[in-house]
Amino acid sequence: MCFSYSSVQAPQRTVSLLCQSLFFIIILGVSPINATSPVEKDFAKPVSLAWVPDNQSLWAVTQHGRNVLRLDPDSKSVNLVFQSEGPLCDLHIIPGTSRLIALQYTPGRAFLFEGAASSTSPAIFTVDLPDHAADITSSHHGKYLYVLHHWNHRVSILERSDANGVRSSSQYKLKSEVQLPFAPWNQIVLPDSKTWVITSAFAGKMCMLNLQTGRIQKTLKSPVHNIRDLALSPDQSNLWMAHQLLHPDATTLRGDIQWGFLMENKVSGFPLNDLAARFKHQDTLQPKWQLERPGNAAGDPEAVLWTDHGELLVALAGVGEVAILYEDSTTSARLGVGRRPCAIAYDPEQRRAFIANSLSDSISIIHLAPKPRTTGTIRLGPRKKMSQIARGERLFYDAHQSFHGWFSCHSCHTEGHANGRLNDNAADGGFGAPKKVLSLLGVVDTAPWSWLGERNDLIHSIHESIETTMGEVSSREKTEALHAFMKTLAPAPALRGSLSELEQKKGMTIFETLRCDECHSPPHFTDPESYDVGLTDEVGHTHFNPPSLLGVSQRTHWLHDGRAKSLRSIFEDHHHMIREDLPDQDLSNLLRFLESL
Repeated sequence: MCFSYSSVQAPQRTVSLLCQSLFFIIILGVSPINATSPVEKDFAKPVSLAWVPDNQSLWAVTQHGRNVLRLDPDSKSVNLVFQSEGPLCDLHIIPGTSRLIALQYTPGRAFLFEGAASSTSPAIFTVDLPDHAADITSSHHGKYLYVLHHWNHRVSILERSDANGVRSSSQYKLKSEVQLPFAPWNQIVLPDSKTWVITSAFAGKMCMLNLQTGRIQKTLKSPVHNIRDLALSPDQSNLWMAHQLLHPDATTLRGDIQWGFLMENKVSGFPLNDLAARFKHQDTLQPKWQLERPGNAAGDPEAVLWTDHGELLVALAGVGEVAILYEDSTTSARLGVGRRPCAIAYDPEQRRAFIANSLSDSISIIHLAPKPRTTGTIRLGPRKKMSQIARGERLFYDAHQSFHGWFSCHSCHTEGHANGRLNDNAADGGFGAPKKVLSLLGVVDTAPWSWLGERNDLIHSIHESIETTMGEVSSREKTEALHAFMKTLAPAPALRGSLSELEQKKGMTIFETLRCDECHSPPHFTDPESYDVGLTDEVGHTHFNPPSLLGVSQRTHWLHDGRAKSLRSIFEDHHHMIREDLPDQDLSNLLRFLESL
């Protein structure tokens, strides 16, 4: 799944799952898609796939097109099954069935397709959910559904009642909700049917939960970031994940980029019998193969899938390739596909893999036997002339914009936000003082840029970043396209939503009494000046530009070097710009106010 936030605006609404009911829809027909099918933006953007073995059909959902599609890999025909109100972000087939579930990001909604293997139109049941629904999975046979809500930091658990022994999608009701300590992105149910793993969207965090109770058993942290996908090994003994590792002690000089000292792109395995300890210390299984090497990097590994023949497929989204690695061999292969491959489905009968190329509007077909080769492409629509914004989006996710393809803009600014890591680049005038990666959500309204506030022209800042951070040659055309795309990135939504008028007044009063508004002034809660806030970096800088507080609750670390691990820690542990401890109630009011921005 590679859902992006550009141009996605969530409506301001509050949904109580306890009050939601299900309603039934019948699709009147399955129709071929053509040039007149409604597609928003420049790309339909396929972001998730599912293979239905019962009728040998491939299903896809598109983010911008808002379509559920059924595809025939042999004829390469594309049929429109359903079009949703909002952007779609995930597609899941319930194990042991032909039931499919498509997930709508906002307004949050799950569409359950009964009879996806049928040649006739499937019946659809709809479940209303909170917004920012980002990922869905199920227990075996679909007794329970688990829905991650990205910006809400929570998961919804739905249970099917199975009245009178009849399994029907119309019987799903909310069982419980679980609050998470981070913004979730991926999840997987482990083979013991007791443990459920959820990983974070940005920094390397993972929760292990009890599947029956939904209670968090362990919360783990690791130095990795951008954990993009999870997969179990064929023998069900190891958990594999695609991720990256940004080293704060390396610089953005070409030598450090070239040899992988700065950024590593990895697919790592962890034994399930010691998952917690091995993940925390990054004590990974040692594969026989190498995903990347100097001169041929594997920027932005996105999706992973194990086949029944012991092949591990890895979609390398930043370089437009798929790596094929073998469980018991040092042999590996890399095949070119489309732009930003982000999802994989597999047909075990004909040994075919299908790759969703989100920024090419296509599905690549790879035959794995007798020798891996790309054998065809299913196009989801006619090629169109791209807008400047679309060109900028392609550049943002393109690791070829860095030296030898080691990383893209997205590698550090995950989906436009931030990966929670420190980076030592030349944005502060030199090296030796790594600083926290800043979010780009809402960036156009937060001049000047960089932690020191020394960059006053955003287009020039983009140009400098490509050349001094990514180690490649830029151009005016590239920087203007990236700038156009970045203008579509709205600030991250508040974690807690809106406050009552009284709560807002209490929090704002504390905010103003502490004179926070002198550096973080509305409406963007930042300031064009740099200030001495009592902190000094490793090379002696004492003045920092205040970052915007819009979406501040969605960050993983705070202050320029990430020393504060929570919003509360800023005041309790680091006494940021306060002379003495705040009374508990005042601190609570202030934190609620900040979490509402």
